Amino acid sequence: WCPVQDDHQVATFIEEVGNFTIFIKNFIEFPAFHVKHKNMVEHLKPCIFHPVEEKDCPIFRLDYILNEAEKDDHERGLMLRLGGVIRVKIDWDCNLDRSIKLCKPVYSFARLDTKFQEEKFSLGFNFRFSSNWKYNRRYLRALTKAYGLRLIICVSGKAGKFDFITLTLNTGSLIGIFGMATFFCDIILLNLTKKASLYRDFVYQRVNIDASRSNSVSQRIQNRNENVGAIFENPLTNEEKFSLPIWTSETFVSFADKRCTTSTYDFVNSTDSSRRQPSLGLTNILK
Repeated sequence: WCPVQDDHQVATFIEEVGNFTIFIKNFIEFPAFHVKHKNMVEHLKPCIFHPVEEKDCPIFRLDYILNEAEKDDHERGLMLRLGGVIRVKIDWDCNLDRSIKLCKPVYSFARLDTKFQEEKFSLGFNFRFSSNWKYNRRYLRALTKAYGLRLIICVSGKAGKFDFITLTLNTGSLIGIFGMATFFCDIILLNLTKKASLYRDFVYQRVNIDASRSNSVSQRIQNRNENVGAIFENPLTNEEKFSLPIWTSETFVSFADKRCTTSTYDFVNSTDSSRRQPSLGLTNILK
């Protein structure tokens, strides 16, 4: 039987582990364009990644990866001692209308495991592996618990290339969505065709402002006259007879000790105007 694991044992720390280098080799393919590419450079051996001077080099120092993934110095020290999980993201954005050599990846790093000050159980990252051998006819096994950094590589990318058919379809859809088809057709017919003047006469109506104002005033006067009185034709004599409605405010009027009745509306005709005389603006019928 093997002895029980003792968690109180202090793990052995490797000095200067931050100077270790990691070489990340990545191959990509865009099947739609039948293009394959990789993140290699011509001067690969002597280069070390630098965000300004050597940003295309795929060889990284472990210290640089830790600084990008975790900004706290204390947390970085615990990650080197107890392990951690770091995501390495490689992002490709290629314009295939240019040379494929100009397509370069962009690297980014982030920490995936929980910080040590927030976690109370199963800190960091570790794994176990065993070594088996035989000595003096006895089978021996050594179980090792190793702490370290686990790098998870994530690759994403997109590529584009000019296509005239796609451009035509997208342009037509855009014009149809925003209702600009009529606008562009009007511009072409009014300015670029031989019969632009004929089409302009059908589209636009020419208006004389002075004439329209005088016609408007005349129409208002005519409407007012029609509301005041109406013209009727006598079917027997073919004479025109004008009837004017007169409104009275009193129902009974006294005149010369005689009681007179006045209608609310009374019509004064041209044929019998001599028999009816207005008195004080009122039309009275004497009885």
